[in-house]
Amino acid sequence: MQNVIRALITLLIVLLAAPAASAQDLDFQFKTVVKGKDLPALIVTPARPLKALSIELTDDAGKKQRLRAAGLRPGKSKRLTFKQAAGTSHYKANIEVKWGDTGEVQLFAMDFDATRVGELKILISAEDVDLDENKLSCRATNPVRRVELTVLGENGKILDDVQQSFEDSPAPTGEPIELTWTETEEKIIRMDLRVTDIAGFYTGMRIMPFTIEIPHDEVVFEFGRADVRDSEAPKLVKTMDEINEALKTHGTLLTLKLYVGGYTDTVGGKPSNRELSQRRARAIATWFRAHGLKIPIYYQGFGEDVLAVPTPDETEEERNRRAVYILSSQTPTGEQVPGKAWHRL
Repeated sequence: MQNVIRALITLLIVLLAAPAASAQDLDFQFKTVVKGKDLPALIVTPARPLKALSIELTDDAGKKQRLRAAGLRPGKSKRLTFKQAAGTSHYKANIEVKWGDTGEVQLFAMDFDATRVGELKILISAEDVDLDENKLSCRATNPVRRVELTVLGENGKILDDVQQSFEDSPAPTGEPIELTWTETEEKIIRMDLRVTDIAGFYTGMRIMPFTIEIPHDEVVFEFGRADVRDSEAPKLVKTMDEINEALKTHGTLLTLKLYVGGYTDTVGGKPSNRELSQRRARAIATWFRAHGLKIPIYYQGFGEDVLAVPTPDETEEERNRRAVYILSSQTPTGEQVPGKAWHRL
């Protein structure tokens, strides 16, 4: 973006020559918002023959620069660039003009701001996004004027629109900016993040939640017990390989977590089955951690509340004695995993 502000110097005029001289004889354009290696510039165009022009710039730190031009014909523009550090600086300009047609000298004074920014990038890591806590933190490579986050559900439904504005005091380069959105029971399909810097440049990022169920062979436990027997370990080794492959294949901005759910058949009482399935889910989760899985692991027992195969009470059914392994960026929901009573290992 180029903010080019066109102005005629009409402020603080001191005439050192004939009163017929006019500030309107010298036209200024300001290119004072630049990006990357570009330099800001003052573009001058005289309406009369200009013999010599000298501009002394003083920034708010007291540093001075001098810009010069000479021999400009009427209507001929001259671009005068000056050095500008990253960020915004305020300048006072003392301008001396010597006209070629009369030899008169005029002095002008004016103030302006100039801004120089680098390439705008959003800096965000997996640890910066927590879908379960409804919050996100990001940083940017330029001072930030505004951050916008749109949270979308199924069919493009907007679940929340969040904005933070820093009009009076821009967020410094690299400073974390935290956004939170309203908690929702609906599934988040994607989040669109947009950052605008102090120069008006903007960039965006799309964040897509991720969930996959890991295929596996069922671990068989002894009756009433929750110990992973050595004979069952090869099944978990194979499942661990599947998890690591999924982590490698499905790269994402979001932190992926493993959710282990346990289930039983209808033999026994509901409370005891729920407690047994939870101990077994924890045993499997503990095995994964002990064998090197470093991502967050959660477990929950559902007992006989979610049957894969409907049966009457007190019915043995191997297909109902099972587990699920879900790799996800947010707490899984649905008929197979009701409730949110997950326990972190």
